[in-house]
Amino acid sequence: MKTLVTAMLVAVASPALAQTQSVPPAQATAAPDPARLAVARELADKLIPQGMYQRMMGENFNRMMESMVGSAAEIPVRDFAQMGGMSEADVAALGQTTLREVMEIYDPYWKERQQRMMRAMMGEMGKLMSTLEPKVRVALARAYAREYTLPELQELQRFFVTPAGSHYARSSMELMMGPDMTQAMAEAMPQIMQQMPALVQAAQAGTKDLPPPRKPEDLTPEQREKILKLLGSKAEQPAKK
Repeated sequence: MKTLVTAMLVAVASPALAQTQSVPPAQATAAPDPARLAVARELADKLIPQGMYQRMMGENFNRMMESMVGSAAEIPVRDFAQMGGMSEADVAALGQTTLREVMEIYDPYWKERQQRMMRAMMGEMGKLMSTLEPKVRVALARAYAREYTLPELQELQRFFVTPAGSHYARSSMELMMGPDMTQAMAEAMPQIMQQMPALVQAAQAGTKDLPPPRKPEDLTPEQREKILKLLGSKAEQPAKK
């Protein structure tokens, strides 16, 4: 269950981090036009106001995560087993037992434990994202400066000084963590979990022609020594007789 919560956190938080990756690396090496960048910086400041991520990772995000975890807990264990590669016969034998039913036996406090874990993690995530806000603004400004022409940026600038534009700029990101999105994400969880086995199979099919990863016993002495050096360890010396 802890792994499931962590995966959900990453999935939901990733769009915020993805703003810094909106252009391919090759394009990002070229400096954007200074005139466009100057306007884009103003737009970025409005779209990501001070403390926005701290607010996003607050109560609304907690409600979203709690709703998603609650929805996932009602998914039959057989769906998770199928995703893990269990045979169809063994999966069928599991019936419709839900993850919640199993977790309540293992840990009577599992629900409260998950809520406390998420709130603690979100508190720390909010602090982290607050320190990253300046970098995100810079990255977003550069992305806007590349994507939009100067007239387009100036048109956005004019829109953002209107009451409607100002409202949109300061609330658009936070609305992604609002109750409507919370409900949509919770309702989507069963469908996502049902699709996971197919996603796992697709990933396996995409790498089936590659040799399997080496095991420790497959490594040559030279390869073992190289790994030890990379990890800052010394190779084991033969025992003295």
